[in-house]
Amino acid sequence: MRVVFLTGGARELALRHLLEKGISITALICPKPSKQNSRFAQAILTAHEFGIKVICVNKNEVTPTLESLEYDVLLSVGFTYILNAEAIKTAKVMALNVHPTLLPKYRGYRSGPYILINGERKSGVTVHELTNEMDKGDILKQKKFEVTRFDTTKSVLRKACKLEPSLILEVLEDIQKGTFSRQPQDESEATEYNIIRRPKDSLIDIEKPFKELYNFIRACDYNDYPAYFYVDGEKVLIKLRRESKPENEDDLI
Repeated sequence: MRVVFLTGGARELALRHLLEKGISITALICPKPSKQNSRFAQAILTAHEFGIKVICVNKNEVTPTLESLEYDVLLSVGFTYILNAEAIKTAKVMALNVHPTLLPKYRGYRSGPYILINGERKSGVTVHELTNEMDKGDILKQKKFEVTRFDTTKSVLRKACKLEPSLILEVLEDIQKGTFSRQPQDESEATEYNIIRRPKDSLIDIEKPFKELYNFIRACDYNDYPAYFYVDGEKVLIKLRRESKPENEDDLI
């Protein structure tokens, strides 16, 4: 079974795991690197290490590129571009997407911070079929992880990325053996977040008690879009830190 691996993020763990377990990867497809997005650079290096073809594309080149390849399963793991019906149909067996939440909750490509804002205590990873509607395809398999009161957007994504390799392998092996099953998503449970958060969205209301603000503040990445408020016209940034944080929790509060 031949797999085309598409990514636009730091998904080298998943790629390496599949290659080490003997999954046949026809090609790695990723966006053309830029200053704005080079998170997949390590995935490219991993592909080169294993002698896998790397194809860098812009949005208009995705479908023609897939049409030119002979493969069975399309696997999108944090890919930058939304795939159209023509692209999805190029997969001879199945087209899959790996989404870093527990679908049908938190659909969309900007859902991560809202897991924290909403005070969720569980999240996870979902492998589902790709359809014309984003994140709405039937679910093949999910895995969960705990979200602590000290998690940040970076740590939640890290936990998801750690789960992805084994989950993806299980799904691909089930497809190969013909033992996979599909579970339609429950639309009554669905939520969706596609609005790009900008620095101005990190402004907090200092009239609210801190207990209400805590989840919102930890959902604001201190390096990219820190929580802030104003005092006498001066912008004041907020960074949370635990006094006794273990050394191995580098991306948690």
